[in-house]
Amino acid sequence: MLRSEREDRIVSLLAEAESGLLRVKDLSASLGVSQMTIRRDLESLEERGLVRRVRGGAMHMDNALLFEKSFRRRGREFFYEKIAIGRAAAAHVKDGDVIILDAGTTTLQVARHIRAQRVTAVTNALPVAAELAARPSVSSILLGGNLKGPELCTVGPMVSESLAEMAADTLFLSAAGFSPERGLMDPDMREAAVKRSMIQAARRVILVADSSKYQAICFAHIAPIGQLDLLITDTGLSDDARRALAAAGVRLELVEPGPRSAAKAAAAQRERGA
Repeated sequence: MLRSEREDRIVSLLAEAESGLLRVKDLSASLGVSQMTIRRDLESLEERGLVRRVRGGAMHMDNALLFEKSFRRRGREFFYEKIAIGRAAAAHVKDGDVIILDAGTTTLQVARHIRAQRVTAVTNALPVAAELAARPSVSSILLGGNLKGPELCTVGPMVSESLAEMAADTLFLSAAGFSPERGLMDPDMREAAVKRSMIQAARRVILVADSSKYQAICFAHIAPIGQLDLLITDTGLSDDARRALAAAGVRLELVEPGPRSAAKAAAAQRERGA
């Protein structure tokens, strides 16, 4: 098979993929070539704007720009990274804080790991509100608005109007894509508008996003990267990405997914409490 034929086949396979993306090793097996060859092909296709590479694989550019997965399916992706990020982020919540949690599978992990007392949590996400409802130490406020079914969150002018009347200590923000050049991105313009209102309502903005979101392209722009006070992500972030973000003035907190991250996060939390 010629390289041009192989690349055409890769684009077709990615466009037909039910999940929206395919791993390098799966493409290698399907086409009978080495993973190194597939990586070179993907690099060439990305340069021509036909695919978007992600960690371990790639997706068709149409999917990269427009495709939005269900909340439950996204929650299973990079699961251990999200747990570690959520645990580390929750350590930044202090007794008596007023926080905002936007709609996302990583912010849900933040909610699950909050241990501070007398916390007021504002959210537009039904899963986050449900998680916090049974916590006597947390007073939850669910923002009303138009319900967006796939994401289980509220959007629209009512949400933004409510946020305009609020002042929070910290916003824990999620994003489907981030980079120094494009800033923070989301597939949905309505959610992006809500996130902008949340940024305006908070004194401090912490982005919680796993490393696969770096350089991911989405339809809607949320805000410039410079509006972040802190980015909490996992150690899968490349050295080049770390340097680029640092050069853009982004403060990084890197967490290690897996069993070792729990001990490290617990030690960091003890230090903050000392």
